[in-house]
Order: sequence, then C-alpha cells, then structure tokens
Amino acid sequence: MKKEGMIKIRFVLSIGAIAAITAGCANNPLGGSTIHPAAARDYQELSGTWQLTRAVVNGRSVPESQLRKTILITDGNTFRFPKASGVGTHPAGTFTVNPNTRPKQVDSVGPGGPHAGQVTRGIYEILGANQYRACWSPPGAPRPTKFASTPGSGRILQYWKKTGPVPPQ
Repeated sequence: MKKEGMIKIRFVLSIGAIAAITAGCANNPLGGSTIHPAAARDYQELSGTWQLTRAVVNGRSVPESQLRKTILITDGNTFRFPKASGVGTHPAGTFTVNPNTRPKQVDSVGPGGPHAGQVTRGIYEILGANQYRACWSPPGAPRPTKFASTPGSGRILQYWKKTGPVPPQ
C-alpha cells in the first residue's frame, strides 16, 4: 500500500479514536464542559438520599425489613451505601448515565468488593421528581433491555424514593 494511503488510514483511525474518547467523556460530570445537557439534568435529579422501596433480586422479592434499611446516597456521578445492605451493585463507586437511549443506560463501577473495577451495566428511568427505578445485570453481563428480574437472570430491579438532599460527609 502506498505511503499516502497508510497516512490517510491512520488519520481516519485517529479521528475515530478521538471521537470515541470524546463521546465517553460527554456524559461524565468529571469530563469538564462536555456534559450533554440531558445527562447533566439526570445527574442533578439523581443526586440525593434515596430509600429503597421495592426490589427484586434474581426473581425473588427483597423482604420489607431489608428495604427499610437500604439507603443510597448519590452525588453527581458518585454513589455510596452508608449502611451495609447487600442489595446494591457495589458498596460505593461511580456511575455514568446515557439518557439519549431508550431505555436510558447507566454503567456503574466500584473500586472495592468482590467485583472491584468491573462494569455493572443497567438501565434507569426517572419516574418523577422523587422516584426512579433501575435494573442491573451482574458485573460483566450484557445490559438489561427491560425492567425485570426473573429467576436465573441474576438481575437486580430496584425502585427508589428520594428522602432528602446529599448529606455532608
């Protein structure tokens, strides 16, 4: 192949790589001023203290006693469970939203625990000013396409109600 052709191919591949990196940062609040307005709005709406009101794990409903003690705090693109409950995808970490798909997509990564560094793929829907639902696949598994957790799926379906703002740490 001619040198000119190789240079053109490298140029096109470089543009593609830059586009992919830029797209990946577009919905990340830490990515600077490239936040898509819809993503910024969802990060804002999802920030706060949340109470789990309903959950299904691998097709089985989570007991009311477990729901009552499951609290989630989200702040921008970070999350944490201040009380150990075992119902979350990770005890703490970061998440990235993509509100431009249907259903909306979310990816979560936790720095610790048995799935440290693994991406957990999910979908989410904001149901109003103070409610949202999410459905998560096991770490490394394909993203769910609907809000359901059936026996053998390994999926977690969650319904959350906002109980307040982000508390100081």
